[in-house]
Amino acid sequence: MRKDDSKNLGIYLYGGGACFNAVTCATAASSHKPSNPGSNGIFDVREDNPLVGFNWMAVPYCTGDVHAGDDTKYFEKATRHFNGVNNLKLMMTYATQVFPSVETLFITGESAGGFGSIASYHTMRSFYPNARGVLMDDSGPVIDDDDLAVCLQEKMRSTWNVNKNLPTDCPCNNAEGNLASVWEYMQAKYPEDSFSLISSQSDLVISTFFAYGNKDCSAVLPIGYSKLQAGLDFLAPKLPVYQIPGSVHCHTSSTEFYSRVVNNQALYQWIGQLIDPSQPDPASVAPTEEDIMRELYPNSTASVMV
Repeated sequence: MRKDDSKNLGIYLYGGGACFNAVTCATAASSHKPSNPGSNGIFDVREDNPLVGFNWMAVPYCTGDVHAGDDTKYFEKATRHFNGVNNLKLMMTYATQVFPSVETLFITGESAGGFGSIASYHTMRSFYPNARGVLMDDSGPVIDDDDLAVCLQEKMRSTWNVNKNLPTDCPCNNAEGNLASVWEYMQAKYPEDSFSLISSQSDLVISTFFAYGNKDCSAVLPIGYSKLQAGLDFLAPKLPVYQIPGSVHCHTSSTEFYSRVVNNQALYQWIGQLIDPSQPDPASVAPTEEDIMRELYPNSTASVMV
């Protein structure tokens, strides 16, 4: 974190997996957590970075609850402390002490941090009620019930006690599905804010995660999930969604933030328009057939026939 004369603050939520069954909890407990995001992508000081000059606060993650949990329970043969939201509140309290005056609050995260950026958006946003909020969810796609199993949504709610910190009047706060309604709810609650989602159409990590919902959450192996693109297509008319061909996970804390172009729209410029309060939010972007072929055959110079 640094402090200068900027009135703009970025909040970055780390990724690092999720704990909601025996396999995922064992993996989350034993795997290395992501290292510091470094100085590439959105953190680069290059002049064409739409976030250059922002102050930043990075929020570490080890709770396995996508920064959205608020419970301690004996679960999967161990006492689990799902304190993601409480940790986030402590960090935000500190942020208001260091940066008391903020004009643009940019909230983002990758993977588990991406899920947390929207699931805990209201929590973070409430610390700066007079700022304009901008959300960039990278690879944490909260999608509709047809494409994200309701049983998996229910499992996350009951395991992490997500509802405790969701607004009580949000349709997303219920016992089962409809988590995707959080997007439209936040848009209505914060009409001056801007929201976005970035995701590969076949993100391998997310597809594995969502595959635990197959067969009414009875699938033994997390394979065979293929509904992510449909879920992104569902959201695209409702908010700016930048769909990327292929299965790569996470895109914005690396040099891909500048090199990625989909349908002739550079990712960094698309986010620049999202941040700029003088411009309308950018339109959703989906790959062309040429984009898809280029992703499949990156070293090919042959023309794509359409």
